[in-house]
Amino acid sequence: MAPRIVTAAEAAQFIPDGGTVAVCGCLSMLEPDTILAGIEARFLQDGHPRDLTVVHPVMVGSKKGAGINRFAHDGLMRRVIGGSFSIFADYEITGMIKQDRVEAYNLPIGTILHWLRESGAGRPGLFTAVGLGTYVDPRVEGGRANGAAKGALCEVIRLAGREWLFYSSLRVDAAVIRGTSADPQGNISVEDEPASLGIYTLALAAKHCGGTVIAQVKRRVEPGSVHPRLTVVPGRLVDAIVVDPTQPQISSGEHPELSGEIRALLHPDPVPLTVASAIARRAMQEIRDGQLVNLGYGIPALIPALGFARRFHERAAFSIEHGPVGGLPEGMEAFGAAANPDILMDSTFVFDLYDGGLLDITVLGLAQADQEGNVNVSKFAHMAPGSGGFCNICHQTKKIVFCGTFTTGGLQAEIVDGQVVIRREGKVKKFVSQVEQITLSGKAAREKGQEVLFITERAVFRLAPEGLALIEVAPGIDPAKHILPQMEFPVPIPADLPVMDPALFGAT
Repeated sequence: MAPRIVTAAEAAQFIPDGGTVAVCGCLSMLEPDTILAGIEARFLQDGHPRDLTVVHPVMVGSKKGAGINRFAHDGLMRRVIGGSFSIFADYEITGMIKQDRVEAYNLPIGTILHWLRESGAGRPGLFTAVGLGTYVDPRVEGGRANGAAKGALCEVIRLAGREWLFYSSLRVDAAVIRGTSADPQGNISVEDEPASLGIYTLALAAKHCGGTVIAQVKRRVEPGSVHPRLTVVPGRLVDAIVVDPTQPQISSGEHPELSGEIRALLHPDPVPLTVASAIARRAMQEIRDGQLVNLGYGIPALIPALGFARRFHERAAFSIEHGPVGGLPEGMEAFGAAANPDILMDSTFVFDLYDGGLLDITVLGLAQADQEGNVNVSKFAHMAPGSGGFCNICHQTKKIVFCGTFTTGGLQAEIVDGQVVIRREGKVKKFVSQVEQITLSGKAAREKGQEVLFITERAVFRLAPEGLALIEVAPGIDPAKHILPQMEFPVPIPADLPVMDPALFGAT
């Protein structure tokens, strides 16, 4: 039977009280906001649906009042399980989590997608080593993101001579997904989208449980008008379709170079010489030709533009956990997309690749690191953005490079005549005695033999058997004055400490 064409208000009627709803999207990419607005409107009008558990692998929505924020009403949502949350304090979901008005759990994006896949395939649950020894581990925090969350969503099981985290199969009552087009049989295609973000995985999980799959699309098309390889969700999995001809590709409009429709002439804006760009340049020195490279948010996102003139993006392949391989990764609101990608993989499969250790190197941001080599990017300074894809990315990757300024909170540092000058020190230390939350376990990284570097504007550290080791210092930086006083733990200063490459700081 072909799926019904319904309005957003009618679609909201399919969501049961107390149900578990899986929602796709990444910021504004594949955001099914028309359907989500219908669910919110129904609740505000008649108080239903209520007491929902909302599962979203990635943060959905790029502005207040949209995306996952539409569930942020007392009574509408009882529990949220997200791969990431917003860093913005004024987002409705942020306030709800902080105020313990909802049970909030944060799990790695890949773990959520693989958990849904196992559930949809009728298997007993997910066995994964991702997250062992981190905040996800039930012996640590169990993925709890606030005080309202009680208990853990997984347990530690020993199997085949090693430990695993086991997540019992998850019942999904409804999946809310988005694509570009739907044909009369309900087949959902993604020809205009920068990624598919696991929409098949979400739909399968709901359908296996006897739940409802609701898809939002831009248009209806004739059978056979879309290439079969661009059709991601079979119509037999889809129950209802909401058509919104105004849905944008992303919030800034249409960008056909992100979906692979065209190969655009790219002209990234020049990156000025700053301490941030110097950090990114130093990270680039760790990347080798032919490597598969994952880049995180923040300073790492400067690398594609910095290396563009030297065709850096053609010598190494950039991989983004949301799907693109190759091309030039985007930043800001289009983070998760790439211009002129070579391949567009589904996120579920990307995390298979990462979990299997096939990523050569990752360059990621840094919030905190401690003397044991533990790293925190998921909870800090009264913010709890979550780990996103971090835990999966770091799980088996051979080399991990963390990038960030040495301190934060008002830091003023600049480069003058090839020297780093600290005008005003940041109020917040990043190298602390104990991280607020363990997103990467230094002990586990050492046991796996991973190479871990920490690159800042004034020094480079390496994860060593005894902890962090200082291996380079920036020109103009005195370790006794600019490094040790801004750390909460001691590090030895080698007598012959190398100086970072002067070319990174504009010297010729």
